Amino acid sequence: MMNDRAGVLDLYIEDIMNTTISLPKTFIALGLLAHQSSSIAQSDSSTELNTLSQLVVTATTTEQTSAKSLTSVTVIDKKTLQAQQPQELSEVLAGQPGIDIVSNGGYGKSTSVLTRGANSTGTKLLIDGVPIQSHSLGTPSWQYIPISQVERVEIVRGPKSSLYGSSASGGVVQVFLPEGNAETAADVSVGAGSFGTRQVDTSVSGQEGSASYVISAGTFRTDGTPVKSENKSMPYTNDHFMARFGYEFDNDAYIKMLVMRAAGESDYESYGNLRSNDYMNQVMALTAGIDVSESWQSELQLREARDEYDVLDSDGNATGTFYNSRSQALRWSNTVWLDNHEFVVGAERIEDDFEGSYSKDRQSNSIFAQSLSQFGQASVQLNIRADHYSEYDTQTTGGVALGYQLDDHYTLRLSGRSSFTAPTFNSMNAENWGYTLTNEIRPETSQTIEAGIRADFANMYWDATIYQADYQDLISWTYPTVGNIDAARAQGLELSSGVTVEQWSLAASATFMETENRSSGSEYGKQLARRAKQSARIELDRHFEKGLLGATLVGYGQRYDDAANSTVLPGFGLLHLRAQYDLAEYWKASVQVKNALDKGYQTADGYRNPGRGIFLSVQYSAF
Repeated sequence: MMNDRAGVLDLYIEDIMNTTISLPKTFIALGLLAHQSSSIAQSDSSTELNTLSQLVVTATTTEQTSAKSLTSVTVIDKKTLQAQQPQELSEVLAGQPGIDIVSNGGYGKSTSVLTRGANSTGTKLLIDGVPIQSHSLGTPSWQYIPISQVERVEIVRGPKSSLYGSSASGGVVQVFLPEGNAETAADVSVGAGSFGTRQVDTSVSGQEGSASYVISAGTFRTDGTPVKSENKSMPYTNDHFMARFGYEFDNDAYIKMLVMRAAGESDYESYGNLRSNDYMNQVMALTAGIDVSESWQSELQLREARDEYDVLDSDGNATGTFYNSRSQALRWSNTVWLDNHEFVVGAERIEDDFEGSYSKDRQSNSIFAQSLSQFGQASVQLNIRADHYSEYDTQTTGGVALGYQLDDHYTLRLSGRSSFTAPTFNSMNAENWGYTLTNEIRPETSQTIEAGIRADFANMYWDATIYQADYQDLISWTYPTVGNIDAARAQGLELSSGVTVEQWSLAASATFMETENRSSGSEYGKQLARRAKQSARIELDRHFEKGLLGATLVGYGQRYDDAANSTVLPGFGLLHLRAQYDLAEYWKASVQVKNALDKGYQTADGYRNPGRGIFLSVQYSAF
């Protein structure tokens, strides 16, 4: 064991020196600028607020700042999303620390998110606290989330099963939708661009007395780009709707209702035949809460999530193949504050069912508890959760995290956490597709240890995290067999920083990761498929009185497409450009140039992603 861990820092240094990602010289110059900004900030008052530290909810289910979090987090706020005008959620996630993106082509095509070397089933997607995923595949339909309705994204890296149950061994991505406030607002946005792309989004929000509301609707359509066949583009449509209502009572009680739905079609090619997914994604939640006392808040949530699609032929007729996943749950949580201690305890009942080429359902009952305590400059977070499934033994996960604030700027953190991922319905019924089970499919489990340091100043921050994740029983599909990989390991270094200097803002991150199949056999010592060793993201914006100019650089190093490491996917770098201008009061125009250098690249063998695209949008905001 000591030989395995010895020299891990040397390994990371060697990776940094030999990385296949060629970061531009401007990144180095801006890094020096950040260092200079740090020196200036240290001379400022130590009590001055760091404007780059943001509130985070996902790491603990309660509010805390990113500067005080004992978990590695990244927050993409409303201002950033409005500036970058992404067309898919994957654009926001690409190149973020610890994140690998795998896409089977362009718009609306099957997309997977792999966090810290875990399988694609190990990154949990929450939409305002509601988990959504396909029970057949075990992954969310990332490509169908209407990004135009998203106000904020939080990325939490590391195991979170002790809070959220299954499918959080690598991390959690939570999407937040807008809420109504005291100011009445109405927005209309119209856009068009390359590949026959056009979109329209509208929303209205406000507050009347104790009631608040948000209603939005929109459509996104594109002729798409060729994915496999040279001369055949793959269209995609997405019609979406969201409604949210809330009411606060005089006795400090509240009730909230949320409905979000996205539906459309996405063409793809399967064994030379044109097919289309007629899909529907939907989340609904009814949440009620009350302040039982000044130090006790209780909340009850009833929710449902659906991930459904029918496969159509080239003429738009149903082929008879369909996949309908539904999850219903009741969650009760309680938060109690006692002096410098915060406690969260609760229970959850989940019922999952699937209908398709086979039928399957399962139930789980869970209890969980968390404590957050402050002892002077030290902080402690403890978590434990037990999930009892109808199909197999109870899965118990937990975690402990320690933090220590060295001074007004620097904070150390150390944590150890465990996690699990329930087997997908497909893996348990793989024989339906001609696969052979090498064993009775078991839940995936993991243990992760990590250490980090964060520095916060008035106008900049930086964060460095080193971790090791050991996975057991990762489920592997290698035709003609399906089975559990006995052991796998991921070791990584994640770096991130942000700085604002007058009208300039810079955010940069880099990841260096080694993955290894540690099971006996011919694939022992091989790199886990589709995990890049290096990745980076740089965002630079220059703000003006009436607009901005900006650029994002995303890069990934070489990776392998298969477990045997026989098919190489070359590294790539993408440059995205943007500009925004306030045309007049209430009017704003934006232009985006995606993949400005027209780079050809693949994240899955045989599936090409879009080349250069130019997109223009105009937004009108009333009131």
